[in-house]
Amino acid sequence: NVTANNGVLDLLEQILTVKQDLALFADGAMAIYFAVDCYVLVKPGKLMPQSLITNVQNAMAEGDVEQALAACKNEPSAMSNILAAAFQHVSEGFDVIQEAVTAASDLEQEKLMQRLNWISVCSNLGPSLGLLGTVQGMILTFQALASGGAGDASMLAASIGQALWTTAGGLIVSIPSITLFYMLRNNANRLILRMTAVTMELLNSLRNVEVATDEEAVEAV
Repeated sequence: NVTANNGVLDLLEQILTVKQDLALFADGAMAIYFAVDCYVLVKPGKLMPQSLITNVQNAMAEGDVEQALAACKNEPSAMSNILAAAFQHVSEGFDVIQEAVTAASDLEQEKLMQRLNWISVCSNLGPSLGLLGTVQGMILTFQALASGGAGDASMLAASIGQALWTTAGGLIVSIPSITLFYMLRNNANRLILRMTAVTMELLNSLRNVEVATDEEAVEAV
């Protein structure tokens, strides 16, 4: 009976070890995928294309807001969304334009954070999966001791060491992931601030725009 119990426990330990290894591998693969995806996304050329800035500058130099808005629609990006939100409120005055820019910037920042947060999720899952594997390995080890006695001390140490390797695997996934997450997050925040500053610089020509009152609008008609 003791031999049969040990055989069942060994089989269960092997199955759980394979599952933990697959889970850690999947977590690491997801972390790499999201890190590469966000690294490509969080770049100045992707978020604020220079061609868009040039086209909007030329349009604003001519005082053509419609042309500037068309340039934003032709080159979709985070900055074009911020500029488009501003241009859609030109007739409402510069204070409203500033509020629109702030709201659009916050929205674009939230979109970036939603993508970046997946890296943080993977980094948090790694140690948890590793700890789960270690706990399961320790449980099976002590169950084997309870059913079969002390046994060979070297085999016991090997089993415990194998269980601890899952924690090491989780940390191997977590440490690079959390490092990349903070690097990309800080870079994204800097780019959002830069986009907001460039946007307000492009909109300076609208600072003296006068908002027509209802009475003036009626008289004009």
